[in-house]
Amino acid sequence: MSHKFSYIYLVLIVGIFSLFATCKKTPSTGNAAGDLDKDLSEIVDKEVDDFIEEEIPTKPSLIKNEPFTFIRNTNGYSQDYFRSPFDSAIYVSGTFCELRGTHFHAGLDIRTGGQEGWEVLSVADGYVERVKVDVNGYGRVVYIRHTNGFTSVYGHLQKFTGALANYVKEAQYEQRAFEVDLYPKAGEIKLSKGQNFALSGNTGGSAGPHLHFEIRDKKGNSTNPLLHGIKVVDKLKPEIKRIGIYQKDKEILYAQGNYPNTSFSKWSDIFKGYKTLNLTPGTYSFGLQTDDYFTDRNNVLGVNYCWVTANGSLLYQYQIERFDFDQGRFIYTHIDPYLKWVEGRTYIRLFKEKFNPLPYYKQNQEGEILLKQGDSVRMKVYTQDYVGQIDSISWVVVGDTAGKALKMDSKVTFDEKKRISSGASFTFYEWNISIPNEAVYHPFDFKMSIKPKKENMLSKTFQMHYPYTPLHTYIDIKYTVPDAWLSYGDKLCAVSIDGKRLTYEGGVLKGNILTFRTRSLGEYAITYDNKPPVLRLRNLGKNFKFSVSENLSKIDRIICSMDGKWILAEYEPKTGVIWGEIPKWLKPGVYDFKLVVIDGRGNRAEFAQRLKL
Repeated sequence: MSHKFSYIYLVLIVGIFSLFATCKKTPSTGNAAGDLDKDLSEIVDKEVDDFIEEEIPTKPSLIKNEPFTFIRNTNGYSQDYFRSPFDSAIYVSGTFCELRGTHFHAGLDIRTGGQEGWEVLSVADGYVERVKVDVNGYGRVVYIRHTNGFTSVYGHLQKFTGALANYVKEAQYEQRAFEVDLYPKAGEIKLSKGQNFALSGNTGGSAGPHLHFEIRDKKGNSTNPLLHGIKVVDKLKPEIKRIGIYQKDKEILYAQGNYPNTSFSKWSDIFKGYKTLNLTPGTYSFGLQTDDYFTDRNNVLGVNYCWVTANGSLLYQYQIERFDFDQGRFIYTHIDPYLKWVEGRTYIRLFKEKFNPLPYYKQNQEGEILLKQGDSVRMKVYTQDYVGQIDSISWVVVGDTAGKALKMDSKVTFDEKKRISSGASFTFYEWNISIPNEAVYHPFDFKMSIKPKKENMLSKTFQMHYPYTPLHTYIDIKYTVPDAWLSYGDKLCAVSIDGKRLTYEGGVLKGNILTFRTRSLGEYAITYDNKPPVLRLRNLGKNFKFSVSENLSKIDRIICSMDGKWILAEYEPKTGVIWGEIPKWLKPGVYDFKLVVIDGRGNRAEFAQRLKL
């Protein structure tokens, strides 16, 4: 009798192990739809976040099949070497490697309560390695080299203080330029931990008052400041917003410029109660729109960790804690430019295409599932913020010949197309396009059309492929100018067109050829700009202030003088304000004050007035 029961127990054990092995099928084979529905009936009442996959690591080093636990990766960085750049708690409006359209965000954007003028403090002992004044980019920015080999960066500053302010002003007068890029000698301008050297501002490419803050390693790569012990207030978990689904016919994906896709909101019926999505058999990949929040929902932030499982197996994993500036523009291989254009939303591609060189993914992950007739695959996507808070979402896809077939959006008809696999040079009507090898992320059909002339343009409109198709580097474009236009001379220029918005692209005229460069596709035309900037006096005394506006081309040079001697004039393009102070070293008397503003096409505006000091 005991042998009989032993045999029964053995059969039961073998059966259990067989069932377990069946449930562990790979995504390419899937489970039978009926079996999966039976399995799901046991967990359908559970919260999504309570369901634990067999494998959900955020790091390859975590042991497979162990319960997931977030481990903060400090990579050996000191947690007490750096202090905060402010003497107050840090609240952020931008996170490290947040997705910023054309690039990854290289640091933290620290809020300053909508105000300028906060005292910015050196986060550790060191010396000023670089200081730059620019009307674009980081605006006024300081780079401080520290004794541990790292460099801290402080951008969008309002002004410098102390010895640094004197050093910059002397260099501006020496170079007779407002915009300067300076590299002081090592140790020339020393700063101690907690020492003030600047005030926070809104200069350069800033959209509002804040401090842009980075910590770069010895190789110049930006690292997540949170890895170095910089403390921020983070009370809210990330939130998954939408899931995109792609039918991965790569030839269509790259050659056509648009491709079969669909997307679903987190709150749609698909994601309620593990409902199924029936799709025609094929190869599928996924996209993710997700945001993070720290203390409120007014500041939408980026997510640095996410991973995907299919039937419990890790399908895709993304994490970024260090950023190489040379790879920044490869963000176009990480996000989906097409859906950005179509929906106005940024989707992370939950797959790595072969043209993506970024090192932020688990090795050998393509993020694809092969869905055959009758297959069912339980998908689950996780996002995680730096402090370990997680959001997740689950759904099931089923292979069904009668299921949903993904469709492409209809697009503009083009007159001609040319296959681009690397570099190429070709002519289309009056336009010659030269594309270097490094400009192309992947092969595609470069489509072109000539469209009717728009208001205030000299040429007809050149539709150069789709505006959402990215270029990695600049391409050169030459336009053959008719003799009748040569009277405009150096006022001729190229513009890009987005609806009613024109963007100045410049150009150099030699003979009958106007040459310019661009890193964007879309609509282009040739026009001219012969209107000078407009200057308006707002104040002139010990200090001066002017408003300035331009027609099309941007302000190129500003020259301010007293009796012919150069004096410093500062400029902020966002507000269109030119200002400065009359140097204190000028003796009392009467002087000829003069301000000259020149735009990108050589048009100039002048203001002159006698000034008594």
